[in-house]
Amino acid sequence: GTGIKTVLTMSFDYEILSQNDLLELFPFGRSKLNALLRAGVLPVTKVGRDYITIRAELDRWFAANRGREIFY
Repeated sequence: GTGIKTVLTMSFDYEILSQNDLLELFPFGRSKLNALLRAGVLPVTKVGRDYITIRAELDRWFAANRGREIFY
């Protein structure tokens, strides 16, 4: 071969939100947010002891759940 390697890379433009970012977005405190996170209600990924999500996923979750009462 020529020794030349072609690598296909894909770039994704995601806004990743941390648990602290979620605290700033939601109109309630840490205890309620933690309960929602532990219950699996929000579209998040657990990484170690922390949670992250993608802004677009959170926006879709809000749109799908608008007007609903969420129990946890």
